[in-house]
Amino acid sequence: MKLAALLPATTASPEATRALGRRLAECLAPGDVVALHGGLGAGKTHLAKGVAEGLGIDPGDVTSPTFTIVHEHDAGGVSLLHLDLYRIETRADAERLGLGELLSGDAVALVEWPGHAFGLLPSDTVHLRLTPGDDDVRHIEEIQP
Repeated sequence: MKLAALLPATTASPEATRALGRRLAECLAPGDVVALHGGLGAGKTHLAKGVAEGLGIDPGDVTSPTFTIVHEHDAGGVSLLHLDLYRIETRADAERLGLGELLSGDAVALVEWPGHAFGLLPSDTVHLRLTPGDDDVRHIEEIQP
């Protein structure tokens, strides 16, 4: 993935965060995994909506999968897995979910709360940190786990 031209970035609105997600989608290929680090309200789902739109998926279909853990979206050839691991409490929980298998497929995967993956993310996962600023400002940067 060639993210150097995109990141770090600062967005000033949810729409701008989604626009960054659309540009990020242009850098993604089937099998890529992106870990989204950031607290509640950091903009992770807005970024995911933009990635989905960039992949040809209706962004209105993208919601936080906190209670279902995994949402799968398909755009006729490109699949997007949107995972929210907030409720995963142990490595055994992550293994029961089949996390390793889910992330080794041909879908683009976005993983919210990746710290709850307990070491099951692929080694080539791209890690992004979203940090809220004043009002709707968000700072997005690639980090090393």
